[in-house]
Amino acid sequence: MQLLENLEVEAGLSYLDNEPLGQVRTVPLYDERYRLLTAKDGEFAGRATVTWAEVGRLPLCLLTPDMQNRRIIDQMLRNAGITPEPTLVSNSTIVLVSHVRTGRWSSVLPPILADSIGLPETVASIPIVEPDITHSVGLLVSHREPTTPLVTALVGEARRLAQELAIEAGPR
Repeated sequence: MQLLENLEVEAGLSYLDNEPLGQVRTVPLYDERYRLLTAKDGEFAGRATVTWAEVGRLPLCLLTPDMQNRRIIDQMLRNAGITPEPTLVSNSTIVLVSHVRTGRWSSVLPPILADSIGLPETVASIPIVEPDITHSVGLLVSHREPTTPLVTALVGEARRLAQELAIEAGPR
């Protein structure tokens, strides 16, 4: 947020409903849910869903605590009565997925990210429920007038993309 407030960047992407945003305009893009990435033949083989309490019992590799996604996951685990204690942390989702591929760790990622990485056949992506939480992700732009033509175009594209993502997601 500081980069936007200091006029060092024109826009950014962030969670819109988890931590204070400051003086910015927002364009919601999609609601993020969470999935357990784990060995397909592991403890949860064939399961359609898992709970946060079940996730907390696994050897986890998670993002570093300075990342908002990690703070969200930690809070969900604490809400399920689990003290988050990952055995490996990284600031790279590619590193997390690489460790999950070994079959020795599991991780938690949003489906939009897990799907874009292209998971190997040996990794299961299982929706985490109880509770089935969502967090809004969107575009942030500085709250200043007039906006530059670039920011105006970016906001227009973000609104178009949000409609496209809503159509792809379908009814819940």
